[in-house]
Amino acid sequence: MIMNHRKVPVSKLKDGNLIISSDDLAVESVVHLYFNEEKIATLLASPNDCENLFIGHLLTEGYIKRSQAKICSNDVKSTTSKDGIKVQINSSFPLLTKPKITGITTTSCGACNTDGLDMLIADLPMVKGNLEFDKSILYLGLEKMRSLQDGFSKTGGMHSAGILNYHGELKYLSEDIGRHNAVDKVVGKSIEDDTMEEIVLLLSGRCGWDIVAKAARSNISVIASIGACSTLAADCARKLGITIYSFVKPNSATIIG
Repeated sequence: MIMNHRKVPVSKLKDGNLIISSDDLAVESVVHLYFNEEKIATLLASPNDCENLFIGHLLTEGYIKRSQAKICSNDVKSTTSKDGIKVQINSSFPLLTKPKITGITTTSCGACNTDGLDMLIADLPMVKGNLEFDKSILYLGLEKMRSLQDGFSKTGGMHSAGILNYHGELKYLSEDIGRHNAVDKVVGKSIEDDTMEEIVLLLSGRCGWDIVAKAARSNISVIASIGACSTLAADCARKLGITIYSFVKPNSATIIG
């Protein structure tokens, strides 16, 4: 089993004294994604669940359709070398769009200097889903997800994403050093599930427009986050038929969409 954290020697300052000790830190790996020998992206990610990461990334970034992702899930392979982790898929069908980024894709937002909503949503689909559900499941779902965040509890340095159904069941959970990667991984895990119209994407942090875009391509109509929502995320959600619940508490939330 690949571990997403490991102990490293550290010095700790306590009451003015230096103590030699050790601490669990989140493992950060270079992950190369290849589709039919063409590089799709190089990510900085946690080394676990890289196969699910790739499947989810292909779908949430608009490279393939959901039906194609189901086929690809049987053909993904990964190898580890001194250059990082290589995840490879060989498929009979082509990508729907050309790779967007040739350098390293970091764990931060991919369009932080852009405020052109029309350009950002030009290729994004409208989302149609059933929005009727008991809103109390949101906080309970986020609390359940938090209780299962093993990586975060050990390191304090990992994000989490979950998929909650309308019955309040946390069906899938993923952790990663990058919030985008965590979303890709949990979508990859759920690729065989045909009930995505009645699920909520849970986020352990904030919700930016890029997460909304990933949700739209995955046909997810509801997002619930512990943290805030950005202006572009809000505008994008309203345009695409997605509802965002941010700052979710036991009896309150900020609703946009």
